[in-house]
Amino acid sequence: MDQDKKYIEISHFLLKKILGTTFPNPPVVSLIVESDKNFKRNKIISFGFTNRGGRPHAEEMALKNVIFNRNNSYTLYSTLEPCCHFGRSESCVSKILKTKINRVVYSLRDPDKRVNGSGESLLKKNGIEVLGGVMNEQAKKFYKGYILNRKLCRPKVTLKIGCSLDGKIAFKPNQRDKITNNIVNKIVHIYRSEFDAILVGSDTIKIDNPKLNCRIKGLENNSPLRVVLSKSLNLNLNSEVFKNCRKLPTIIFTTKFNTEKIKKLSKKNVNVFSLERNKFKLSNILLKLAEIGICNILVEGGAKVFTSFINENLTDSIMIFRSSFFIGSEGKDLIHYSHKEVKNMFALKEVFPVEDNTLEILENKNTI
Repeated sequence: MDQDKKYIEISHFLLKKILGTTFPNPPVVSLIVESDKNFKRNKIISFGFTNRGGRPHAEEMALKNVIFNRNNSYTLYSTLEPCCHFGRSESCVSKILKTKINRVVYSLRDPDKRVNGSGESLLKKNGIEVLGGVMNEQAKKFYKGYILNRKLCRPKVTLKIGCSLDGKIAFKPNQRDKITNNIVNKIVHIYRSEFDAILVGSDTIKIDNPKLNCRIKGLENNSPLRVVLSKSLNLNLNSEVFKNCRKLPTIIFTTKFNTEKIKKLSKKNVNVFSLERNKFKLSNILLKLAEIGICNILVEGGAKVFTSFINENLTDSIMIFRSSFFIGSEGKDLIHYSHKEVKNMFALKEVFPVEDNTLEILENKNTI
């Protein structure tokens, strides 16, 4: 039906509104459409989306308080295949089967091995017409992090870089400098709100002392989980990132064990993961973050961290906010790649003007 694409398009539009708000579950939007028996008259009578914290699910919210008329037909549209496994509550498929829903149309088959077509199969076995894969390729763009989490056991990694025309991130090493304009700063906070987590290295904490939260009015509650990499744990406990950790969850990955500093960090509600030195690798860190439900992570520096993610081929996309001036040879380089393949690893997808700055978006040619 032509209307199936129309309603899936609407659900995709609404999906953009909740990106970054449903950790540890993926964001989902569902619509309930009421039709006459010939599907000539159709109208949306309810919609739902995954709530904060991942519960309730979108389908449950959409079905809530719907009054079904036996003379009409009802289609549930969803951006993701309805789940069929029991977790903290009964599955969405189970809830659907208790209603008068006649059809289910979804966009992306759920890559979670507990679902992955089983939701569709169970609905069909119970006499419900199911159409999956509507606007599947468009859906993949929203769910790439979720797909990577379920298939490769790691989140989607996006580097966010602010640099000069000649690729410098500071006028001198070990120095904090303002490189991009004020509009860029606001855009960065909006982007932060769409990610599950934000990651930096210890040098960024020491030099920039960032808060790593969202400070745009209306998005304050959309701040991502904060992740800090610090092998030696030689961080100032009064740093901004260690304030208000009860409200803004914060994680540190380190190689230190049973230190007094870990106890003090724990009292500040900071979660510390101590890894053996030979296991302190980005792949292991991303695996742990994926296990706790993180699907999309924004990496904000510094240069050593950027370099490691690029050289280990663990970067899916890059956002480069580039200023309108040169810094020169004394400036701090944003990356030092170690093999020639890096040169051809990324493709430039889009360029946007941001007043006198630009935003360049690049994507890894080889990630799924």
